Amino acid sequence: MLIFAHNKLGKLVSINDVPNGKLCQCTCPGCDDELVARNRGKIKAHSFAHTSKPEKSSCLMTALHRFAQEYLAAQEQILLPSVKYKHMGKTKVRPPKLVKILQGSVESPLDKYKMDVELETSVGKIFIEVKVTANCSDEKVSYIKSNKVATLEIDLSQFLEQSIEAVIDALRNVEPYSTWIYSWCDEALKNEIEKEIEAERVAAQQALEREIKRKKTTAKRAINNLIRSGTIGLPAKELPFTTLIEAKKYQLQAKVLNAGSWSFNNFQVMIDTEDYILATCQMLSKKGKEANKLFIFFPYSAEALRDFKPIPNSAVLCRLFRKGSYPYKWLSFPEPSPHKLKKAQDKAEQAKRESLEYFENYSL
Repeated sequence: MLIFAHNKLGKLVSINDVPNGKLCQCTCPGCDDELVARNRGKIKAHSFAHTSKPEKSSCLMTALHRFAQEYLAAQEQILLPSVKYKHMGKTKVRPPKLVKILQGSVESPLDKYKMDVELETSVGKIFIEVKVTANCSDEKVSYIKSNKVATLEIDLSQFLEQSIEAVIDALRNVEPYSTWIYSWCDEALKNEIEKEIEAERVAAQQALEREIKRKKTTAKRAINNLIRSGTIGLPAKELPFTTLIEAKKYQLQAKVLNAGSWSFNNFQVMIDTEDYILATCQMLSKKGKEANKLFIFFPYSAEALRDFKPIPNSAVLCRLFRKGSYPYKWLSFPEPSPHKLKKAQDKAEQAKRESLEYFENYSL
């Protein structure tokens, strides 16, 4: 349905603005064929009809495209659609904005390209591309984005057979039919996001520095307490093993060391850096004899803990910087003697058997 045409002066007019029949003196914007206006009816929608050539889809597309260009360029204001900008994992949104149009033109040059509409607005220059069938070429889109040219694409492809009222309504409220190729505020939103991220980075760095300072103070205090008391609370140590009980496989834990307080001597700080402290001491058995050498690691950050590589088969504790009776965890534990390991495994297996027997009797 052709609802736009060129009058005898070459101006684009709508079917509702011309006399009926051949008196309209109009031609098709797509093929230049003479047209007749059919705008007297009260049942059928008003439209132009070709007189000697068949009406092609290209005629409708050209007419709609040209009307949208001239309509937008002639307005005094435009409601710019909302903007959603994603950058560095963050999203910023600007709501629709009504701006004044200071000047409008069509078929404006931009480097080697022709832009459908150019608007000088209260927020700067904005170009509009009107889509009736084809999208902007990839090359043109790339140029627009790389040169940060504020450009809006309006898709009118669904209005080829619509009334002029429907087309005008769409051009007055382009939000549902438009996409920003590069928005008028993309650069501002990008700067906002980068400022936020930088502020977050600074805040996180300051928080990290405060946490490291706290851990350093805690580590120094813990070391002084260890030296003064000559004892340390060791956490329990369990080693996993697999066993069969009545032909069924079980995964159990053999406790080779019970949690408890142990004495030591010869405490000394081996390494003291900005990232961690590594200390060592000589453990004493319950009878006061020298046992294994113990290393105590005080990391100030997750990175320091991650990068630390304990000596294999050594006894290494890590300070967890938390309150509690045993604020340590084992990073490395020396392999127990076969006799001690077997004894711990037997004890764990016996406890599992007793547990199975209890529940079996309870279910009966």
